Amino acid sequence: MRVSLCVSLATLLLGFSVSAQTPDSKTTSFQLGDKVVVIPDPEGFEEAASQFEIIKKNMSATEDPGNDMLAVHLPKEDCERVRRGEFGAFKFYTKVSVRKANRTREETASDFSGLVSEFRKSGADALDINSPRMKAALERLEKSVSELGNSDSKPQMSQPVNLGEFDTRPNVYSVLLSLSYQYEENGVRRTRPILGGLTFLRVNQRLIYVYTYRSYTAKTDIEVLQDFTRKWVGKILAAN
Repeated sequence: MRVSLCVSLATLLLGFSVSAQTPDSKTTSFQLGDKVVVIPDPEGFEEAASQFEIIKKNMSATEDPGNDMLAVHLPKEDCERVRRGEFGAFKFYTKVSVRKANRTREETASDFSGLVSEFRKSGADALDINSPRMKAALERLEKSVSELGNSDSKPQMSQPVNLGEFDTRPNVYSVLLSLSYQYEENGVRRTRPILGGLTFLRVNQRLIYVYTYRSYTAKTDIEVLQDFTRKWVGKILAAN
């Protein structure tokens, strides 16, 4: 499969002291070859990777080596928390990436249709927790946690489960994933269930990946994440 399907998991479990400037823009533009892709902030969120170096470092550490991370969005209240020097696990966040090989590659409607067909056929294999790619992703996650000095945290991810498609508009293909990860905090082993929205998005003849994550505490979280993802993807399309 010519796309990266490793679920990006940033544990973000430590407390850090960081400084940043208040954002003055609600959109971020990215030059992808001869095309510009505009990513507007989701409602109630801010682009965080450009503001907080520690967010950029953590999220980048979990990225597939074949990808370029473009943006990370956090709720405004979480950004304010980080500005105060507080840092901990986030319950709702997003990530946008592009394959390095696809930064300048023109994605046609036919290409996108083929991608969707390919994922429907072999997506389960690509998400296999025992595949070399997924194992490598977990090794990178453990390494990044260790390098940040959080030796107490040893993340372990469960097998992602594809809960099905929830947005199949032209140029949009979204599936909902569920998984959980375990980690150690203050000597206690904890488990956190996570919902993940994985969207393949064709915009300005470029293919980007839009990830949305939300901690799972109740069935209503499924609807919240799906509605949030659909609205934000629509906002991205409208901005381009």
